[in-house]
Amino acid sequence: MVELIGLIFTFYAVFAWAIASLVYKTGLEKTDPKANLFFRLCCVSFGTFVFSLIFGSYLFFSSLNRAELIWYLIASLISGLSVTVGDLLYYMSLKKIDASRAYPLVQLSLIFIFPFSIFLFGEELKVSIILGGILFLLSVFILSSKDKLEKNELKENLKDTKPEEVIVGVLLALSAAFLWAVAILSFHQARIISGDVFITNFLRVFMACIIFFPLGLFYPVYHSGFKKENRKYLKSFIFIGIAGILSLGFADTLYYKAAKINGLILTSVICINSPILNQILSILFLKEKFRRRFFIAVCMIIAANYIVLFY
Repeated sequence: MVELIGLIFTFYAVFAWAIASLVYKTGLEKTDPKANLFFRLCCVSFGTFVFSLIFGSYLFFSSLNRAELIWYLIASLISGLSVTVGDLLYYMSLKKIDASRAYPLVQLSLIFIFPFSIFLFGEELKVSIILGGILFLLSVFILSSKDKLEKNELKENLKDTKPEEVIVGVLLALSAAFLWAVAILSFHQARIISGDVFITNFLRVFMACIIFFPLGLFYPVYHSGFKKENRKYLKSFIFIGIAGILSLGFADTLYYKAAKINGLILTSVICINSPILNQILSILFLKEKFRRRFFIAVCMIIAANYIVLFY
């Protein structure tokens, strides 16, 4: 039985991720991805710490034995590093291939989540979820496809692109999808041990921030978001930081609470609604062109939601 509160948490996460993606898309036009990566980590570390104080309870540490504490910290660390490196690989893939190729590929993280959720957490994979998941993935590919005019423009832009760069870009996107799946699975394991999503989210982001901090000593671009010469882009950095707090910081925690209520597989499938909501918001606020494939994708996603929720 699907719990309503779990669905509310899930759809809030979907909405927050879609809004954040618009902010990232706008902000990254003026700022460097690596600079944003560390700046966002710092903002999210602060935001998740505040959320952990308000909504979490650090008392669970006293109930963990030594083995449980070690596994909890390892799972949190793996989740934090996986989601951060996955973000970086996705940004790198966008440098090699266009978004219409990269975006559908990273959605394949669902393929990695299914078998591990069954093997590690004993979840049940229903036929309705498989069918709904297939429809969701197909709709993402349709949504990301190019029309004739866009294809011609793309060919002109990619005339000088080497075939090996395309291969590298595809591999980077697939690696990002795998790492995001690892981040989800390891966080879910940490949540099972602790029972607290807000503190777990803070710890994983904070540990990733601590590990990425020394990189700025060797690669100053990671710390460039805090430098005076980039002060003119401070507004973009701040908006990206706020978006990170609301998405990676808060929406992720509600996603894992929903996974606790309705299961990781079902929750992950429903979250593929994010691309379609992203397109709706892009049309409304970024004035992107409405295309026929968008209507087809919407129909497929409505059908997928119906199958997943009511069969």
